[in-house]
Amino acid sequence: MAIESFVTRENTGSAGLPSPEGLTVAEADATQEEAFAPETLSGRTVAFHTLGCKANQLETATMAHQFQDQGWRIVPFDEAAEVYVINTCTVTERSDQESRRMIRRARLSNPAGRVAVTGCYAQVSPDELAGVEGVSFVIGNNFKDQLVRIVQDAPVSESPLVQVSEIDKSRMMEGASSSAIDRTRGSLKIQDGCDYKCTYCIIWEARGLSRSLPVEDVQYQLKRMLAEGFKEIMLTGINIGQYEHDGRDLADLLQVLIELPGEFRLRLTSLDPMEVSDKLIDVVAQSEGKICPHFHLSAQSAEDFVLKRMGRRHHVADMVYVCETIAQKIPHASVGSDIIVGFPGETPERFAATFETLKNTTMNYFHVFSYSKRKGTPAASFPEQVPEREKKARAQQLRTLSDVKSLAYRQRFLGQTLAVIVEEGLTQGMSENYLKVQLNANGFALQPNDVAITLIAEVSEQDTFGKVLSVFQVN
Repeated sequence: MAIESFVTRENTGSAGLPSPEGLTVAEADATQEEAFAPETLSGRTVAFHTLGCKANQLETATMAHQFQDQGWRIVPFDEAAEVYVINTCTVTERSDQESRRMIRRARLSNPAGRVAVTGCYAQVSPDELAGVEGVSFVIGNNFKDQLVRIVQDAPVSESPLVQVSEIDKSRMMEGASSSAIDRTRGSLKIQDGCDYKCTYCIIWEARGLSRSLPVEDVQYQLKRMLAEGFKEIMLTGINIGQYEHDGRDLADLLQVLIELPGEFRLRLTSLDPMEVSDKLIDVVAQSEGKICPHFHLSAQSAEDFVLKRMGRRHHVADMVYVCETIAQKIPHASVGSDIIVGFPGETPERFAATFETLKNTTMNYFHVFSYSKRKGTPAASFPEQVPEREKKARAQQLRTLSDVKSLAYRQRFLGQTLAVIVEEGLTQGMSENYLKVQLNANGFALQPNDVAITLIAEVSEQDTFGKVLSVFQVN
């Protein structure tokens, strides 16, 4: 079942690189309609809308499966449904506003429908959401996996049912979530929560301490997904670099996973620069292609004063070291980062320092975000707040730099071959090093999930084009 990031954001992707978080609401709902196309027309009806991170996307997929197992039929969010499930994000106040907007939108689709709000906004501000007109259920993160039972068992009431509890303080994550991203790539959640308390972030409160799925459970879930035919599985969580179970860290986990038989590849989600150890880089370098040569860092800034104000643990030198080490050991690897511009105290001079550092690193793309105040975080009351106009200007400068670096990186692969997994639609696919490649089938009868050995024939500012030379089919 496909799940995308159903949140309206600025488009942060670089030319030729996928930006799954950059969907408009209309595009997201079109994706959702295709993803949740029912196989039957029987059963009660439920609609889903997801905001925020990949962990939220995966958890929505899991909830959707649970509803389907109970005989519910999934319908598009703008259609009349008995129940609307909104899986919220609370990373910024804009996220909260978007969640409330989606509640109103559900009410317009069916005034008689019941609205269940879950996710991080529900966890952090349950009373606020319970006071929003039309909300029937406010369900915290601890109870997401029980949502279908709660909805089915609860009698219709004028007062919302609120079920929120303190996040579990144990260090072991219970219950695995796995699903398909787009029918060709899978996603497996190995970790939840975060131990860091960055000054702009409230997710640590919404998700609790870092908790990890036991190594044996991860291994079991991966075997099951490989048996289903997936060729690429994304390992996801809130902060997977904090993975730890019985003294084994993320590098140790990866070493266990790549020893499984079969042709497959694992892709890592965002990593804190301090958690990209030499040991982790070595495991990726020596994995013989079973771990994608793609590192997405959550650097957030490239200026030490700003990093300290953000409450980040790393310094610029740490980030630069990671980038240089990856470039030395895995020269073809793609390296990118999330970057926040306009953080309080980011003067023009400090932004210029960030710009110059990023320009000179081996990173080849950035996902750029303008700082937005989040009520309840220390940064919201910091002095030296940056005007919105200046934030937008800085964001545009970094996006332009990202486009330039992306083009230069993609041009390096002209005349070379990459392993591209064919996506639904058969006209494009994803390479191991995170390039979205437009495919010339060259006479091959491509199928979704095929691994196409592709010659990179042309690169434009926006796209990468490849000619298929051979195909390894799924089954």
